[in-house]
Amino acid sequence: MKDWLVYSMLAILAWGLWAFLPKLAVNWLDPKSAFTYEVIGGACTGLLVYLFLRPELGTEIRGIVPSVLTGVAGYLGLLFFMFALRTGKVSVIAPLTAVYPVVSIVLAFIFFREKLNLAQMAGIVLAVCSVILISQE
Repeated sequence: MKDWLVYSMLAILAWGLWAFLPKLAVNWLDPKSAFTYEVIGGACTGLLVYLFLRPELGTEIRGIVPSVLTGVAGYLGLLFFMFALRTGKVSVIAPLTAVYPVVSIVLAFIFFREKLNLAQMAGIVLAVCSVILISQE
């Protein structure tokens, strides 16, 4: 099996847990407290990765700025996600928020001039349609 496929499957598993576990947390904690504990968990993970993998940290500002902004955007998304879970169903909120790649695709189209073929465009439309169907109560 290809390395990228194994890592992709592990990412799906991790992100599936990431979308499920906060609902358990906000059943017992307010979203701000749950968010704080998740940030602590993320910081511990980052520290362990640094200690065990020993990455050589680059110093190019053009890479540092988007890296830091990635963390900011990710944690803000998490905070909003937890507020949504406080009163909503994880079975609706997780798939709804899972269409975030559409934002990435639009930005890649605008800034990187990436092209989409007809099958990819159809996939985006079907993904959005699926979220609309899943979100019906």
